[in-house]
Formats: sequence, structure tokens, C-alpha cells
Amino acid sequence: MGKPKPKVGQFYWTDIAVDRPEELKDFYKDLFGWQEIAIPMKDGDEEYVDYAMAIDAETAGGGICHNKGENTGFAGQWIPYFYVENPDETLEKSLKNGGTSLKIGKKKDGSVSYAIIRDPQGAIFGFGNMVV
Repeated sequence: MGKPKPKVGQFYWTDIAVDRPEELKDFYKDLFGWQEIAIPMKDGDEEYVDYAMAIDAETAGGGICHNKGENTGFAGQWIPYFYVENPDETLEKSLKNGGTSLKIGKKKDGSVSYAIIRDPQGAIFGFGNMVV
């Protein structure tokens, strides 16, 4: 029996992009006992490591990323992600209702896998249907 799929609108992931993620991952490891999972990244020719953090073997804690590459320009704050069934449709609705797209992740088929949005009041959040 696998892990249950999140419900639509449920908070299911968070990440943060900072200048020194190595230090921040150690902070959260000490604070919460999180385990690190190295994620190889590349920005042009530069290779580096971002981190998925886990509470245990089955429970995600969040992501701690470098503020570069695909994560360039995000303030050093945690970004919550909400589960949706159809990211393409949710992106369209968010833009129609006054949201601003900050980043869109695409699958190989060109469909949206996740998006980071600024809502009409300025709050930043993400959504997608990737089960972590």
C-alpha cells in the first residue's frame, strides 16, 4: 500500500532558496532531526548540490536550495506548495484572477508540473501535482 495522494488544496511541500544552503540544512538537521538527500544540480557548466530534507524514510520535510540556476531571485523565505489535480488549469485560473507567474516547471510533454505564483496581495506560493 502506497502513500496516500494529497487532497486538492492541501499543503504538501515547502522549499527555500538561499545563498548558503549547506549551513541552513545543518541548522534544520540539528533543530528537527531532518535527514538530507543530496540533489545534483547544474547551472550552465557549474555543478552543485541542493537538498531535499526528510523527516524519516517516508515523510518529506522540505527543500533547501541554492539561490541560483532555476531558483535565482527568490527571497530567502519558505515557499509553500499546494496539491492540485491539473496544474495547467490552476495556472490559468490564478492568472485570470490576478495572480502573477514567477516560475513554471514543465514536464517533457510541455504540460505544467508546478508553478510559483504571487497572489494579488503579494504572497508567494506554489502548486503542482508531484507527489513527494
